[in-house]
Amino acid sequence: MSQEAVLPKPTTVADPEQLTEAAELYHAIGRLLRLLRHAGDLGSLSPGAASALASLARSGPMRLSDLANAERVSAPTMSRMVTGLEKAGYLVRDADPEDGRAQLLSATQSANDLVSGLTSARIQRFAVAMEQLDQEQRTGLMSALNGLITALDE
Repeated sequence: MSQEAVLPKPTTVADPEQLTEAAELYHAIGRLLRLLRHAGDLGSLSPGAASALASLARSGPMRLSDLANAERVSAPTMSRMVTGLEKAGYLVRDADPEDGRAQLLSATQSANDLVSGLTSARIQRFAVAMEQLDQEQRTGLMSALNGLITALDE
């Protein structure tokens, strides 16, 4: 599944100021993502693998196909990511108790520690940067980002 298949067809925005604001925010998010990718220990994981690991750590055990759907990638792409995460010791595969032919993927304790920030220099650095914002700004940022994610995911 390609990214293009996930995003809805674009609609036209006639307001040039709104387009300029959207472009500026889009580029700022891009800069933020580049800074986050180059800061710390999760750098050994691709952004997709780090996201998949975080989803698995937060959601609990799931099948590869369910993880692929949650991450909006194809099963073969997720299979490659899972193989790398398993070799790195971040996840394990167990038989699905409901279907012995299927496997459930589970995050290991080291993965949970990495995702939660306990052992992640990247997340520690991000937390320090977040301290520069007051609680209202942090709450607003989280709300706004979740709103953008929902709008883009429709």
